Amino acid sequence: MMSNSISRGELWLENLAPNVKRLSGLCPSVQAADGELNGEAVRFIAVVPDANNHFPRAAKGEVGLLEGWTLAKVVSETIAADADKAVKRPIVAVIDVPSQAYGRREEGFGIHQALAGAAAAYANARLAGHPVIGLIVG
Repeated sequence: MMSNSISRGELWLENLAPNVKRLSGLCPSVQAADGELNGEAVRFIAVVPDANNHFPRAAKGEVGLLEGWTLAKVVSETIAADADKAVKRPIVAVIDVPSQAYGRREEGFGIHQALAGAAAAYANARLAGHPVIGLIVG
């Protein structure tokens, strides 16, 4: 059963980027916001619970198919947006996930590829000059 309270990831995202509009066009379980730390632009990204997730194994904040591909999308779009900038924005992954979304459907639809896509995007960000920070809050 899901509670009405927000997750630690959501709480930290709100505290790191207070009152900042979340990026649109993402699945509900991935939230991203552009904020500032010490006057510098930063992109914050978090995987959060979504009780209505199309894949029930990912409803409690697990990283599944939608989350993997969406993380890859957000990070790749960040790389593209900063491609011509001398200083690349840091990317802060706010980490509060219990696990990957293990399930027969997820395996059949290629969760390994979705999660590899996310990992590759983060690696590409580092190679492009973005500082990548993992903030484990849970």
